[in-house]
Amino acid sequence: MHEGHRRRMYAKLKNDDGLHDHEVLEILLFNAFPRVNTNPVAHALINTFGSLAGVFSADVESLVTVDGVGENVALYIKIVGECMKRTSVHSAGIAVLRNHSDFADFVKARFRGKTAEIIEMYILGKNGRVKRICPFTNDDLNKVDVNADDIMAVMAAEKPYGIFVAHNHLSGSSRPSERDDRFTAEIQLMCSINNINLLDHMIYSSDENIFSYYLSGRLVDITKGITFNAVVEELMSKINLSKR
Repeated sequence: MHEGHRRRMYAKLKNDDGLHDHEVLEILLFNAFPRVNTNPVAHALINTFGSLAGVFSADVESLVTVDGVGENVALYIKIVGECMKRTSVHSAGIAVLRNHSDFADFVKARFRGKTAEIIEMYILGKNGRVKRICPFTNDDLNKVDVNADDIMAVMAAEKPYGIFVAHNHLSGSSRPSERDDRFTAEIQLMCSINNINLLDHMIYSSDENIFSYYLSGRLVDITKGITFNAVVEELMSKINLSKR
């Protein structure tokens, strides 16, 4: 079955028949997986890093976090990226987000047409380059449950300068709910623990209807009140009161 599929993919390549990014990656991975369907791995890599440029600029430590990618495959992808860099074909990173206008445009492109609620966390370097996209979804139309341990693991592995968070509302309104406020506060606390800047949390409803925690001023209120030190101080205050 895989042989027939591979022959069809090679025919598309030979005839310049409009290969999608994931199909280009799928064909490349034929060499890394001689007898395995490479389509799921190719999709997982594109979904994680956003584009071919993102995949080929990722480091080995990030690549091996993707399901199906071991160290040997990660090294194979890395050397292809190195070849691209040396022949001036390589494009650095997924995107560079220099301001909140850039972020809003990026969120529009990511969420336009989505039919289930999704949360995405964008890992940024100090220069604003998006190093990695971390999507979270359970294909529920109304909510997404995110495991805090998964988020902490990403933060610990990537050690980013900052993160942007975005998710979508399918209700037609981007107005944040109490659940959204709580999630933003939880992300802020995790960022504070890891010495990471939470740069914004945007809620997308449509291209004309996007809520920004940063631009609304709500993020400032959250970051002032929710830091690792502030939480510790509050806990100590409660402990001292209980001893009286």
